Amino acid sequence: MTTIRTTPVNKSFLSNNKFDFVLDRIPNFTFVVQSVNLPSLALQSTTVNTPFVQLSIPGNQLSFGQMTLSFIIDEDMQSWYEIYNWMFQLGNPKSFNKRGTLTGESGTNTHVTSDGTLFIKTNSNNMNWKATFYEMYPNDLGDITFSTTETQDFLTSTVTFNYTYYEITRAVGT
Repeated sequence: MTTIRTTPVNKSFLSNNKFDFVLDRIPNFTFVVQSVNLPSLALQSTTVNTPFVQLSIPGNQLSFGQMTLSFIIDEDMQSWYEIYNWMFQLGNPKSFNKRGTLTGESGTNTHVTSDGTLFIKTNSNNMNWKATFYEMYPNDLGDITFSTTETQDFLTSTVTFNYTYYEITRAVGT
């Protein structure tokens, strides 16, 4: 008779602050990222009618949630401006040319989209998992609130990305 293992092999829990996020288009953005979500994943289902009950069967289409990052803004506003400029070129409110200078090859700073990678680390700060997001583009850049009535804090903002899909794999060497 086989016994069922009820104790996990790894008893360490995942920490919320053991990650790195790298956006290929803006590599310096990695340093300022404060938080990031691993987006939801939903499998569409189909309902099949029978004479007695409706059966739900797995579908064949996935939908991915949006990725939202919060980041600290440097005093030159470079981290914020790089996202702003990317979005401005995508939406180009000054002409009918909606792509502006975004005509480059994939993987360059002049392409419409960029790939990004979320590295999830162990409690020992070793790479454990890698989530690669394909063809990302920003669709919402959060506001920046300036105030003379509050204590001096470093300003942060958020950015939300859409993407085609993401894949999660074990990081090399784990």
